[in-house]
Amino acid sequence: MANAVPHFEGIRNRIIRAREMMETRELLLELLNMPEHRLFPLFGVTQWAPHEVHSLKDQIFLGVITELIRNGWNCNTVSFGEGRRDTFLMELGRRGYAKSVTRLLELGAEADYNSQGYGASTPMMCTRDPEIMKKFLYYGANPLATNALGQTDFAYKLLKGHTPGARFYLYNTEKIPFQSLLSNFRDCILSRSSAPYAPMYPLCLVPVVPEGGPYTNFIDRAFIDSMLQEQYLPFTSRALNYPLGSGQTVWQYIRGRLSASGVVSPALVIALMACMAKMEECRSAEDFAFFESYIAKPTPREITPRETLSKAVFVYLLFSLSMLPAPQILRWLVLLDRLLRRLLVWMDTLGELPFRVANFMVTVDKRGSHVLQELTTMQALLAMRVNVSDSFGEFRIPDELFDMLTMSETIE
Repeated sequence: MANAVPHFEGIRNRIIRAREMMETRELLLELLNMPEHRLFPLFGVTQWAPHEVHSLKDQIFLGVITELIRNGWNCNTVSFGEGRRDTFLMELGRRGYAKSVTRLLELGAEADYNSQGYGASTPMMCTRDPEIMKKFLYYGANPLATNALGQTDFAYKLLKGHTPGARFYLYNTEKIPFQSLLSNFRDCILSRSSAPYAPMYPLCLVPVVPEGGPYTNFIDRAFIDSMLQEQYLPFTSRALNYPLGSGQTVWQYIRGRLSASGVVSPALVIALMACMAKMEECRSAEDFAFFESYIAKPTPREITPRETLSKAVFVYLLFSLSMLPAPQILRWLVLLDRLLRRLLVWMDTLGELPFRVANFMVTVDKRGSHVLQELTTMQALLAMRVNVSDSFGEFRIPDELFDMLTMSETIE
């Protein structure tokens, strides 16, 4: 790459004037939002490859920061982010510019700024990059600091779906007071002031205490009741298998609670299917009978649906089910057929909004799809997997499946 070392002659006069907070903010925002075909030539960079864009921007801001502070800029001024409550350190952490973040910290930026119970986020909450998180901790950031909603960074990342950053805490339990982080996450769920992140709706990734650690798991009946009320489910194999006492696992408790319910929650149906696909222990004859009886319940008179379901749930379901042996796939085809018929009834009552599907894994928000479309596609692919025709509802029931079907029909 030619001429890759940025210089600052083109903006030196603006840097000298940028002692005032407003002037600095305007300069930095202009540079942050400037497209690379304008930004790089301004700093003398004439050739670059696409994979070098992020690194070059990081290098440019590292130099801009150094020059600004040398000319008297106070790097802890608050003028970025929502409500202008964030420092430039937080803004750069949000964008993942690791070298620039390190330079700011070296030059005196406060790693714990905005963490005294006000503002939407602390510096740690502004980044998803574990390497930048390490830098914040090294320079004194408090992992137990909370934002205005009472969330620690660990709870914040779980609730927002920033799982790579949340895993950082799971890998560093010896150095960070992990029990306090677990307790804070539990409090956030129980308070119902915070809801798990929408993109993975209706599933919630519940952290489970790492093996061998001196920590107490926070999963109990009160926690599960709170999640069920908000139409979320614990969703890790260890969480579903976690013993609650009296010989009951989390999954068995969920099944009992929903069996006793007088109405169905359409929001939980796909989550229940995903839980059943997650573990063999959730696929007994009783589990299938429970699911079929649950979807047959009436819908509530009033419902406040979430905006979307995640396509990731359906992709997970398809890959999980396709690995099953043929007789079990046939059982799932019967279940999907019954669910599709019930969905049509629910849509007559609730409309189509609760059944929209969005793909949150792509940057550009596409039109998405529909639950009926996703389930029908899954049904067709599974039928191909076991070589069943489109009229699979009339296929001869295999001997391995006959007893299971007879049992579920008897229960109905």
